[in-house]
Amino acid sequence: MTENQIARLGDDAAIVLDNEAFKQAMDGLKSQVNAQLLDCPIRDREGMVLLLQLSKLVAKFEGILTGMVANGRFTQVKIDMDKERNETRAQKWLRKVNG
Repeated sequence: MTENQIARLGDDAAIVLDNEAFKQAMDGLKSQVNAQLLDCPIRDREGMVLLLQLSKLVAKFEGILTGMVANGRFTQVKIDMDKERNETRAQKWLRKVNG
C-alpha cells in the first residue's frame, strides 16, 4: 500500500468514527453487550466467556479504526515532510514568502 493510500485510508476511518450513525450503533452495541454480560448468570460460564469475547471484539474493532486514523495522520505528516525536503530553494523561498 502506498503512503498516499494509507493517508486516505486514515481519512476514511476518521469519517467513519465521526459519523453519527456509527457512533450510535457502536454505543448501542456496547451497552447491549454490557447489559447482557451483567444479566448473565454466574453459573453460565460459556455464556459469560462468549459475551466477554464479544465485548473485546467490539473494543478491538474500534481500536483498529482509531489506529488507522493515527497511522493515516502520521503518514500524511511524513508525506508533507518529504515533499518539503525535496523542494528547490526557489520553491522554499516562495512558500515562506506566501505562507
